[in-house]
Amino acid sequence: MLKLSIIKGYSMSPSYSEGDYIISITPRLVNLKIGDVITFKHDTYGYLIKEIYQKNKTGYYVKGIYPLSTNSQSIGLVKPSMIKGKVILKIKQKNHE
Repeated sequence: MLKLSIIKGYSMSPSYSEGDYIISITPRLVNLKIGDVITFKHDTYGYLIKEIYQKNKTGYYVKGIYPLSTNSQSIGLVKPSMIKGKVILKIKQKNHE
């Protein structure tokens, strides 16, 4: 299943800017790997978009691109059940060209 979402915040800037749209695919349809950008729901922080930088048998460690982004030190391990999608396409906002 595909999902269209809009970026809010700057944690993945400059690659993904506030107002950009993303299309993600359900994680059940793909094998996630290091370097993939995912969306997930965290109990404290809500819906997030981050890049996978490490994985183990029980989940994934993620990071944002922006230096002040919330990272795995705060978020902790992202379990597969938290993951909503793998980003497969970005649609830039017109004024970010």
